[in-house]
Amino acid sequence: MHLVNSDPINSLFITANPFNWLEVSLRYADINIYKYSNYKSFSGDQTYKDKSFNLKIKLIEETMTTPELSVGFRDFIGTGRFSGEYIVSSKRIGNFDFTVGLGWGSLSSVNGIKNPFIDLSRDYTFRGSEDWGQGGDLELDRWFKGTKASAFYGLEYLNKRSGIRFKVDYDTSNPFNLPKKSDYGFGLSIPASKFLDINLFRHRGIELGFGLSYKADYSKEIFQKNEITPVINFSEKDKKLLAEKDDVFAGTINVLLKEFEIFAQSMSFEGKNLEIIVDQARYRNLNLATKRTIQLIKEVLDTREIEKVTISHRVGNVDTSSVSFKYQKFLSFLENNYSVPELLRHIEYKNYYPNSASKNIFTGIINYPILYGGIRPDLKNHVGAPEAFYSGQLGILASGGVRMNKNASFDGTLSISLYENMDQLRLKAWSRLPKVRSDIREYLKEQYAIKDLNFTYMFDPIYKKNLLFFGGLRIGLFEEMYGGIGGEVLLRDISKPWYLTANYYWAKQREFNQRFSFRNYETFTGHLNFIWDTPLEGMKLILSAGRYLAKDSGLTLNLAKTFKTGFTLGLYATRTDISYEEFGEGSFDKGIYFSIPLDLVSKNYNRNNARFVWKNLTRDGGAMMAGGLDLHGFVENTSERFLNYYREGFNK
Repeated sequence: MHLVNSDPINSLFITANPFNWLEVSLRYADINIYKYSNYKSFSGDQTYKDKSFNLKIKLIEETMTTPELSVGFRDFIGTGRFSGEYIVSSKRIGNFDFTVGLGWGSLSSVNGIKNPFIDLSRDYTFRGSEDWGQGGDLELDRWFKGTKASAFYGLEYLNKRSGIRFKVDYDTSNPFNLPKKSDYGFGLSIPASKFLDINLFRHRGIELGFGLSYKADYSKEIFQKNEITPVINFSEKDKKLLAEKDDVFAGTINVLLKEFEIFAQSMSFEGKNLEIIVDQARYRNLNLATKRTIQLIKEVLDTREIEKVTISHRVGNVDTSSVSFKYQKFLSFLENNYSVPELLRHIEYKNYYPNSASKNIFTGIINYPILYGGIRPDLKNHVGAPEAFYSGQLGILASGGVRMNKNASFDGTLSISLYENMDQLRLKAWSRLPKVRSDIREYLKEQYAIKDLNFTYMFDPIYKKNLLFFGGLRIGLFEEMYGGIGGEVLLRDISKPWYLTANYYWAKQREFNQRFSFRNYETFTGHLNFIWDTPLEGMKLILSAGRYLAKDSGLTLNLAKTFKTGFTLGLYATRTDISYEEFGEGSFDKGIYFSIPLDLVSKNYNRNNARFVWKNLTRDGGAMMAGGLDLHGFVENTSERFLNYYREGFNK
């Protein structure tokens, strides 16, 4: 993340590399040579704000003898204020890094060279209108076009002793016609810590600039975990009891697992094969959960002659998957006699399937009803409104509920504001479509609200050797804006890298005060979802087709990269049967999101995440309802392909 103070254009960049050949970034710019609008009664004296998405693709990897070659696209689905394309090459030689490139669009100048692509086709002469549009269109017919292209150069020197980087660049572009005395720029990047750089620079021969850069490699753990499993030495008398008494055997396993928040649900033997069903909320990586289970109880298992162990993982009332292996092979791995690739040859990931021939030695007894609850902080944001750049609300969410039995539960969340300035949002939203989302600012103003309140019933799953099928119903107040009734089902086979979910809800819009009353608008909404763990490691594709809240129909494409730490970076886009004009500014719904595992910045394991979503604008087209059953969360990242990708969990 980069924060750049460089009047008259100040910017915030969020940059990520989901693959070593791909860089994506979002830019939020304050252009203070323009006003937000021409009408002071609408936006006061607020300066113009612009959002844009950028993309850079590495075509050739740098080697000892050859430079890197990349192609990039700036503001390729924004309003076009920073729109430009470039081809760039770089090479590191010792402590020096050299860069040379050629830019089009906003990266070119009238003093540049003739666009070399014109020699291929005269169509490359005309780039099109330079009027700023409403954004959202890729505008492929503008790429690498225009009469001129301009070269740019860069040189960076790294002082390895101090970590300070000195930079010089040459750039003739000036898309906003700002005062400019020189095409040379100079910069200094000073490392303040492992994660933070302070940047000082001078550009255009006039302006001095200041910036901060936060950087972290979320593909690796920032804090190493220091989880130590206890070593237990049983006496000969204890070993005899464990070998002969099933209740002692099972009870000891329960005690040992419970200390690490792994809860045994049942245990059974079929001959010399042991199956344990566990429920745990500590480890996001099921391979790690499996390894830790064996590490904790191996001294107990050693008291019996066990050939094969199956660990089945349960979420709610659903046994989502099973991991089977020969016990002695796994012990050899724990003793460092096998590598992870060798171990995987003896691991079988499969669908859970109850074995009627096994002898049950333990079944967990749960005393219903179970009460639960908690309090967590809540931050609501509204960025880029005409009345004010930032409006926010800081509060708490008090949630709780009761689980009546293994199938039924009732829960809710209260939102309580401690401080907010949402009352400065005075303007009313306008839309050509039913205002299914654009009225969100009216909901954000409420200081005390019932965020959600639902009764949920989950049906007993259907287990087959080649599939898992389960579903449920929900009725109540799903989210801040909608309540209703509906359901969802899921069908998957763990051996397949894909699965299907389908949902269908009747939804009615809630009143702004978010109590128990409703507005007049109601609709049916539902989607068929195809979720695919692609062959690209950690890359997931989700296609959702169906009917959206504004009664429009279409398709949502969601692409997400999950790193081995659990950090997820994704983007989505939705196109429905409404026109760009009906949708309004932005042309179609799109956004980026990232999910940060809380244990990434902790020395303790934790499955919870902090999730952030950044959208260009809140519009009514392509809007989905939140607060449904989200069965995807039950089986996420548990396909055989993904568990093989998560194989490093066996090394932790």
